[in-house]
Formats: sequence, C-alpha cells, structure tokens
Amino acid sequence: MPILVQASRRARRDATDSANAPVTAVKVRKENDLTLHYLFTIRLDGGRKHRVLVSQIEPLGNIAKVVGSVSEDIPRAPAEAKSRIEEILAAAPAETFIGVEQPGFKNGTAFIADGIRRGHEYNRYLWLTPSACSTPQAAGSFSGWQECVALPCRESSYLAFALMTGLAGPLLHWANLPEGAAFHLYGDSSTGKSTTARVAASITGAPGNHSNWGRSARRLTETAAEHRDQALILDAAEKAKRQDVKEILQAITHGLVEGGGKVYAASVQASLPDLTSRSPILSNGNRSGAELARIAGLPWDEQEAARFISIPVPKRAQGGVIDLPSSTDPHHSAHLINMLEKGLKRHHGRVLGRWLTLVWKHRERVNGLIANFVSLAQPNDAYERRIARKFGLIYAAGMIGVRTGFLPWEAGLPNEVVLKLYHGARAAMQVGCAREAIVALAEALNDAAMFPDIGTAKELILDHDAAMVGFRFSKAGDEFVAIRQDGLGALLDKTAEPEALISALAEAGVIELGHGGRRGKQLHVQLINRANGRIIVKPRCLVMKAAPLAAFIEAAGRGRRGDDDAIVVV
Repeated sequence: MPILVQASRRARRDATDSANAPVTAVKVRKENDLTLHYLFTIRLDGGRKHRVLVSQIEPLGNIAKVVGSVSEDIPRAPAEAKSRIEEILAAAPAETFIGVEQPGFKNGTAFIADGIRRGHEYNRYLWLTPSACSTPQAAGSFSGWQECVALPCRESSYLAFALMTGLAGPLLHWANLPEGAAFHLYGDSSTGKSTTARVAASITGAPGNHSNWGRSARRLTETAAEHRDQALILDAAEKAKRQDVKEILQAITHGLVEGGGKVYAASVQASLPDLTSRSPILSNGNRSGAELARIAGLPWDEQEAARFISIPVPKRAQGGVIDLPSSTDPHHSAHLINMLEKGLKRHHGRVLGRWLTLVWKHRERVNGLIANFVSLAQPNDAYERRIARKFGLIYAAGMIGVRTGFLPWEAGLPNEVVLKLYHGARAAMQVGCAREAIVALAEALNDAAMFPDIGTAKELILDHDAAMVGFRFSKAGDEFVAIRQDGLGALLDKTAEPEALISALAEAGVIELGHGGRRGKQLHVQLINRANGRIIVKPRCLVMKAAPLAAFIEAAGRGRRGDDDAIVVV
C-alpha cells in the first residue's frame, strides 16, 4: 500500500507540473475590483492553450463543471471531478498574482499589456483579457522598422511628429501635465494624413490597427481604455456622420483628454462601468477642430482648442506631409509615401517592448525635456504655455529616441519638427488673422493681374501664372471672387499663415461651402498658361460672393483685441 501511495503522489506531481500538466491554476486578485479568482490554463491539442477565470467563492462542483467543459482531464463523475480540482489547486503557487484587464503602468513599476510585460516586478502581474484581434500584430524586425519606416519619416515633419506621438504614450505616465493631449492633423485629401496614422500604429501592431471616427462615444472610451499608456489613433474624421462627430468631439475634449469618459449612474454601473484612459491622441481629417465643432453645432473656445489641438497640413501642390524632401523631383513625395507604405507592411509591431525598456531607464528625464521645449517655444502667456507643454511631451519622446539611437534621425530633428508644428497650431488657433493679411487681400482684389475679371467666360488665358491668386466671375446675376488656396502663401508673404485668413473668412460665413461641406469648390473654368502650356481644368478654389467679401474686409478691423494686431471678426 505505501508503494501505491507514493506512486500516486508522484503521478499527481507530474500531472500538475507546469510544463506538462493538462490543467494548471494560479490564484489571482483582479486589479480593478480586488476580487479573488482562480486562473486555469488548459493545454489543448496542437500546443494550444485555453484560460478560464473562475471566482474563488464558487463551489468546487461549479468550478469543475466550468473547467471540465473545456478539458478532458476533468473526470465526468462529480466526486472525482471535485477531487481533481482540489489536486490542481493544491499544486498552485502560494503567491496571489495581480490580474490585469487594462494595459499600462502599474504603480509606476511595471508595464503590462497583451503579450508585453516590462519594468520592475512585472512577474507579479498576469494579463487576463484574451486578445480580440485575429490579424497578425507583428511582422519583420525592429531594425527593418528603423530602416524602412522611421528613417523615411525624417523627410516629413508630420510623419515624424506622428511617430513621436506614438512613442509618447508610455511617457505620459511620467509627465507632470494637468491633462492629456489630442493632436489633430487636418487638410485636403490625398496629402498623406492617413499615412501618419499608419506610421503611429506600427509601433504597437499592424499599420491598419487603428481606430476611426465612425464609432459611438462609448466604444471610443473603451478603445481609449484598451490603449492606456499608448497612443490612441483616430483616422479620417470626414467619414463620420454629423452626430458621430458631435459625440466623439465632446468625448475627447471633455472626457478622454481629462483621463476618462462619461460617468454613468450607479444603476447601470454593472453594464456600463466607468473607464479611465491615459493616452496622447493622434487624429486626422479634412477639417480643423473649430470647423468640426461648427458643423456639429458645438461651442468652440480656447478651452476646446487647447484640448483638441488642430495642426494644418500643407496642400498637395506643396508636397502634402512631405515638407522636408531630400529630392526636388516632383514625383518624390508620392514615391516616398509608396515606399513607406511597403515598409509598414513588412515591419511593424516590433517596437513597443524595446521602447518601454528605454522609457523605464529615462523616465526621470521626461519633465526636464518638456521644460526644455517650453523654453525653446517661448510662449507668451499661461494659455500658450499650457499648449507648449503638450508639444513638449512629443519633443521628449523624440529626444530620448534620438539620443539613444532608437530613432535613426539627426539630433536636431525633434526640435525642428515639434517647434514647426507648434507654431503652425498656434497660428491656426487665432480667432482672426493679422491685420496685414486683410490689407494684402484688399489690395490684391484691386489688382487685375492678381484677380482678373473673366465675367461669364469658361477660360482664362494667363501670361504669367505666378501673378494670379484668383479671379472674379459672374453667375446668375451675381458677382463672385475665386481664390486659389495654393497662391495665398505668396500673397500674404509671411504676414500670416494662409490657414489663419481662410479660417477667418470661414468663421465669418463668407466662403461658400462645396460638396460635403468642404471649403473648396471646383469651378467649370479652364486656366491656360501660355508660357508653359499648362492647363488646369476645374480648379478648386475658395468661392465667395463679392459683396459679402467686401463687407468682411471693411468690417474686419473693428474688433481688435487689446494692443495686438489680431483681427476679430464681428
């Protein structure tokens, strides 16, 4: 009999060995509600594993039924099944692990997410939530990502900024910022905005593994919680319905940036629990935050503008997001984007783990780097300082990346990129525009070379295309002015950003909206350049009735604020 007992005990030990046992268990305390559970790991055919989480207060019989529904190792007879569960639990480690269902830093010591555990004492934590994504989340190599993704991004302030924003996710935990940051890249279609989203997404997974605006505010809050301490990426705001835009914009500016979503009544807490987030947000679309708010019927003031920071992207004619090209070839921008997209498909999802190791080593530098950027930006007041500190978070990610060799860029690139986009965002935030810009537009409208009058004609022949900014035309008895957006830069000559003037005109209701509410309209006119034979068919222009435009220019100077040169449209 003693020999049989020893053999039985030896067999039981072998059966519960973590490397070979068909079923093993550990004790878990859930992070969110501190409840105690058993986590069973069941080995299936083909090396697959299945996990089952059962409350410790459940009777052994119920636990046996749950585990037995998956594993053939649990006998069918109730008494034997309970005995088998007792054996498995007796072999479980004495330690109770912390069960994690929301990713991010835990007590500032460890970063835990699906498939990732980094930092100090990470072995205390177990990831409980099964991965919901069926597509491969990693491909290629980290060195391939550096060469084929990160390196080409140095030719674009916007792609580099997107990449740094993706890396800034884990830094937000260490940054002494009163609120989070949402950055929204906006401009015409086909300028490379969606590629910025794909670049940022490649840090944690597949380049297409990002969210979009076409979802409910609740689902957005859930997605933000799933990306805690990682960047939350939202693509293509123009694809969302008006009601979706309203809900999402409110969810971001009055929820996610502050670290949470909508707070639900106690009666529905079980079905809709409160969720928290801590993520820098990278968004893109055809319209700025102020324009989105106007379309959705929402108020938009300095508070919203500081929480949802809109950054204009150059026009297609200016190369779109490729604003630092290494070649003057007119096809270089398109070629670079094409090569980058190929690189994204081959190399992604190999970045976050390595980056977290660096973040942990350099976590004490984050706030110093943010302060350095604020000194570089030289904000004029507390409001601008608030915005500059958010850009400083992106700068901190870039500087850590460059100085450690993680990002294969020149040392000064993060400084150049983040300062450029900071100043672009500040210019776009202006309620009006520089007084000199209004004067320049008024003078140009009186210059026949810059604004020729074509009446009802369908063709305009030019001797020198560069001199023409727009044209006047007649339709149905009304007089109109058309402005070519790509000519505004030369007209304003650094007195103001073109976007500032366009925003002032749009805010005043002077611009006639085109299809889908776009600011530009395609006109049935051909522009023919004699000098080079270039023909532009149906040019896209800002179209305004001449009388309201004249009234805007006349009234624009009435609302100057204080001693500055800003024009406030009244």
